[in-house]
Amino acid sequence: MTIKTSRLTSPEGIPLGVALAATVLLALVTWVAGPVLRHFEGALVPWPVHGISLAILMAARRQDRTLLAACIGVAVAVGGFGHTGEFLRAIAAGAQISAQTIVIALFHERLTRGRHPLRGTMAYAFFGVAILIGVLPTTLLVTAMREFIGPQFIPGYSTGIWWVAAVTSMAALSPALLAPTAPHQTTARGGVGSRWEFAALVTVYTIALLNTFLMVGASVLELPSAVATIPFLIWAGLRFGVRGYATFTLLFATIVVTSTILNIGPFEQWGPDAIVRGRRAWIYVASLAGPAMIFPVALAERAAAELRARGAFAQLAAIIEGSGDLIAAVDRDMVIIAANPAWVQEFARISGVTVHTGMPMKEALAGVPNDAPNSLAQWRRALSGERFTAIREIGDPERARDEYEITYGPVLDARGDVVGASQVVRNISLRRKKEAEDADARRLESVGRLAGGVAHDFNNLMTAVIGYTELVAQSLPEDDPRREDLAQIERAATRAGELTQQLLAFARRRIIEPRLVDLGELVEGFTRLVAPLLGSNVFLSVRTEPNLHRVRLDPAQFEQVLMNLAVNARDAMPGGGRLTIEIANGLLGSVRGVRLVVRDTGVGMPPEVVARVFEPFYTTKPLGKGTGLGLPTVHGIVHQAGGEITVESVPDAGTAFTVFLPAAEDAA
Repeated sequence: MTIKTSRLTSPEGIPLGVALAATVLLALVTWVAGPVLRHFEGALVPWPVHGISLAILMAARRQDRTLLAACIGVAVAVGGFGHTGEFLRAIAAGAQISAQTIVIALFHERLTRGRHPLRGTMAYAFFGVAILIGVLPTTLLVTAMREFIGPQFIPGYSTGIWWVAAVTSMAALSPALLAPTAPHQTTARGGVGSRWEFAALVTVYTIALLNTFLMVGASVLELPSAVATIPFLIWAGLRFGVRGYATFTLLFATIVVTSTILNIGPFEQWGPDAIVRGRRAWIYVASLAGPAMIFPVALAERAAAELRARGAFAQLAAIIEGSGDLIAAVDRDMVIIAANPAWVQEFARISGVTVHTGMPMKEALAGVPNDAPNSLAQWRRALSGERFTAIREIGDPERARDEYEITYGPVLDARGDVVGASQVVRNISLRRKKEAEDADARRLESVGRLAGGVAHDFNNLMTAVIGYTELVAQSLPEDDPRREDLAQIERAATRAGELTQQLLAFARRRIIEPRLVDLGELVEGFTRLVAPLLGSNVFLSVRTEPNLHRVRLDPAQFEQVLMNLAVNARDAMPGGGRLTIEIANGLLGSVRGVRLVVRDTGVGMPPEVVARVFEPFYTTKPLGKGTGLGLPTVHGIVHQAGGEITVESVPDAGTAFTVFLPAAEDAA
């Protein structure tokens, strides 16, 4: 949620130009209001000056306060001199006001570490404390100076109870004038009122005040002064926050003081002296309006806290909903109060039950009746305050049953009481499968390195055997019967050399010559050679998609892949069948490439055999019929080309090997 703020609400304070303009207005107020709003006879500075001066200084930026304090002193002196003509007393009055405001501002900043006076109830309470305490030093100082210098130089209100007027003026006016700079923009739960509501409230409130304090329409409305004030101030605070409340406070103060000075309204019994009536009316206004400002401040503080809490909750909810872990929570009655989408989807997959908030956990577990008692017992342990981790298999066997790592824990409120329980679930079946695959890959790699080293040495030995066999054969006559024996030795050594090539291919140590290849053309050319090897009872069909991506590989090596897969398919169909080779463009994740599928209709393989098909020296063929290196070699060649190979097989339904080769980066 975005909160719009005006440029006066920045934490740096109002611009210097705005503060100086307010200071000029202060001089005008001092001059105009002086004759009627002074505290008592002989006083020089009228009551609004204290509150306006402090508001200007508190609203200003910290670096501007020294300059503004001096400007406030000058403004008060000019205004005071304008309506009295007493130069020295006017300067002394300005110095008093400046010193008073700067002491209060510094004291408040020390108490609140620079927070705005209306930013929270504590900051506002400290503002009141700073006003009360900050007036005392100037009171004592000026009183002492008056004794030494004389009353002709120091204003008369510096003695006696003059500080009461200063405190009440600051308590009533400063918060109202500071409201436009208050950082609070949110209001109470009712939301921000509309302009029409504000206009209606101002109208009705003005009528009520005029009726009560200026006796306008007294025959129609007879309202006590409190009734005419408090309900409307509460309405303003609830619907329009600190700024709305400040507007109505100023309206209230203006009408009350004006009516009292004019000797109209409920305060006329305070005597014929307008100055006395005005002073007492002002104390009444300050005692009501000043402390009551804490009401909208508290509402704004609570609304801001609620906004922060909603924002934090929304962020937490987004994190939980986007988490890959499965997260759920229940209350003390074991009713589901939260579950992220991953938890809901996984629970529906293994149980068939679609969970929603408000559903009892016992009802949700009805989809897995065999696991329900254990699950409920573990939830109860968490509700008792225990935090633990359990590893269990959960799920309906007819749907899915996986192994999970479940961490349970209690949910505590602010007082530390258990109000619910939560669980974080991870499907470790997938993790363990991946761990097993990684272990197989490491084992294959180890075997490959061993096979490569053996094959290399063995190939050197076979090369020597073939070479010496040829030398011996050349030394024998053409009709020597031992030449046939040497030929058998040479054929066996040659076959052994071919076996070493398979081992080297499996170990990825064979020298390859990759180039850009159209896999469709390569397969079509190869099938013409392999078709006679399949026999008359195996039907071969090839399906090729046009415009195949070109791939980079060694054609001779890949023909060996096709040969091994085709021969294995033939052996899996002793009674005949169909061998299908399909080639098409495809994707593996986000990688473009070509997908080749070799599918037969043979006897198939059980899962335990499928899991070991690429394991070297593993074979299901009879002794002497297979070496167990055919499919491992295929696996090595495909991975050497940067591809992937997978197998799917169903007993008595056939087998399909899928080879994916990535498209060459420089292919069209």
